[in-house]
Amino acid sequence: MTAGYDLTESVATITLDDGKVNVLGPDMQAAINEALDRAEKDAAKAVVLAGNNRVFSGGFDLTVFQSGDAKAALGMLSGGFELALRCMTYPVPVFMAATGPAIAMGSFLLLSGDHRVGQPKTRCQAIEVAIGMTIPNAALEIMRFRLTPAAYQRGAALASTFVGDEAIATGWLDEIVEAERVVARTQELAAEAASTLHTGAHLATKLKARDSALKAIRVGIDTLTEEFTLF
Repeated sequence: MTAGYDLTESVATITLDDGKVNVLGPDMQAAINEALDRAEKDAAKAVVLAGNNRVFSGGFDLTVFQSGDAKAALGMLSGGFELALRCMTYPVPVFMAATGPAIAMGSFLLLSGDHRVGQPKTRCQAIEVAIGMTIPNAALEIMRFRLTPAAYQRGAALASTFVGDEAIATGWLDEIVEAERVVARTQELAAEAASTLHTGAHLATKLKARDSALKAIRVGIDTLTEEFTLF
């Protein structure tokens, strides 16, 4: 299994679980998108995206990058950022349950949620420059959208790690609860949003509020081919 699906009343919960660190390779991306499609068909009024009991997501599948297949690597990059953009523009609220670390693309996906719940050991990190990778513009724009200016610069250029209160203060997370409560708390918040928010107004407002960020991320995705030749 790569992504489980559950609909309880009007809240759809999508659980990432590849049995390991939830790498966001082509299979996981497809599974999440299929689950999001299903939530739309089920007329869910809120969505929870949760990690497994080890991690939220460890990021892209490095074996794809190491394979030497440039087309596959570019496709995975594009697919990951398209998924983040989809979460940012999804028609109903998207809540992230960061059950564990959110690393690299996992951290960018985390940042694309409307509300993010973590636990004391949830580590948020854009690790790219520590492993010899240049962060794509699409990812930088996602970081810029949610993080404080100082955290954005530290996170991007120094691969700084953010946990606990600092993760909240810098914009990586919105709240922290005990590890065993992360998913339940996120589902509670999703249920509250489902029962109190007007879906049309929610979508229209967040699209307006995020307009400049969405345009910048889109440009980043559309120019990945040019960037990729420079990495």
